[in-house]
Amino acid sequence: MRNPTKIAALILAILAAPATADDHAPLPKLTTRVAFPNLRFDRPVAMAYPNDGSNRLFVAEQHQAKVWSFANDPNTREKHLFLQLPDPIHRGNEEGLLGLAFHPNFKQNHEFFVYYSANDNGHRRSVVSRFRTASGDETVADPRSEQRVWVSAEDPYENHNGGTIAFGPDGFLYITLGDSGAADDPLSTGQNPRDWFGSILRIDVDHPTDGKPYGIPADNPARRGGKFAHWAPEVYCIGVRNVWKFTFDRKTGELWAGDVGQNTWEMVHRIQNGGNYGWSIREGFHAFQPQRRQRPDVASPIRPPIVEYPHAPTADRKDTGLSITGGYVYRGKKIPALDGVYIYGDYDSGRIWGLRFEDGKLLANAQLVDVTPKTKLNIASFGEDQNGEVYLLAFDGRIHEFSDQ
Repeated sequence: MRNPTKIAALILAILAAPATADDHAPLPKLTTRVAFPNLRFDRPVAMAYPNDGSNRLFVAEQHQAKVWSFANDPNTREKHLFLQLPDPIHRGNEEGLLGLAFHPNFKQNHEFFVYYSANDNGHRRSVVSRFRTASGDETVADPRSEQRVWVSAEDPYENHNGGTIAFGPDGFLYITLGDSGAADDPLSTGQNPRDWFGSILRIDVDHPTDGKPYGIPADNPARRGGKFAHWAPEVYCIGVRNVWKFTFDRKTGELWAGDVGQNTWEMVHRIQNGGNYGWSIREGFHAFQPQRRQRPDVASPIRPPIVEYPHAPTADRKDTGLSITGGYVYRGKKIPALDGVYIYGDYDSGRIWGLRFEDGKLLANAQLVDVTPKTKLNIASFGEDQNGEVYLLAFDGRIHEFSDQ
């Protein structure tokens, strides 16, 4: 008789095994160049655009706590100050103004949202606030219009703040919050769906309920009840260490995230409602040490990442890095060979990869750009314009673009 326990263990091992790319699906070789030669920024960490047909781009500066707007024109020479956040805010290496998102109906309601590291009388918190443009002038924000929509619990550490906010195709606002910081998940948040740390959250900013400035979507895990009844209402998925940038594929609506690892591995996840991505029991496809305190949440089995890359060379990977920066699925027109490819990079090594994933199968995963000491960029973020073209935001203060020439 077959042993069902052994069969189940074999199935789990197959599901958790690292996916391998099909060598018959090559990816293009690209270069990068400065997209807007006349513009410079200080620690640019987020780019967004309003869905208003203006073809404007907006860039957030982390430590200056400023948002700038400019015309999406390579010859533009002007940038305009859109918003200056008032003090006090925290400005640690991973703190400051971190996220920017325009309301899907910005053209009608003139609303946008920012994510920043607040200093509330010495208490460290992450905050998502709603702002509006100045009356009669969509080119300037009204700083007096701030309404705090979401405020985290007090955070004892300055790192692992996530910081990305984005509206999904469902119209809800998604928020990423790291595991609180330090090392080894000291607050044991990764597998704890009752708190917000180590999670991606999803809220409804248009329909506040229960005395809060937001509502809870009906299909959030906790609202579905049953096995998810113990999850916090806002939590969409758990088990992420520090998602540094997530984005939606504008064609399929799928949610992609780059998750910063700790000692050994960096990861790319495709996020699903109610998903569990393993931290701090696993790091990528691998067991994480120390495995103390935490057990997998009973409601959601651990899902392996789509791909990982190592901090040090291995037998399979020589293209190493230390801190992943999540990117975008390319849906532009300038480089047709990139269509459907998820682009991601590494802040430390400056390497940039692309992966093609269809019907649950990894078809390709390879480095897109050859990095030299002269071309290396500290990639802080990626951006996308209204046409689906993808940009790189680097700490050389420039906005870069891809070229297949």
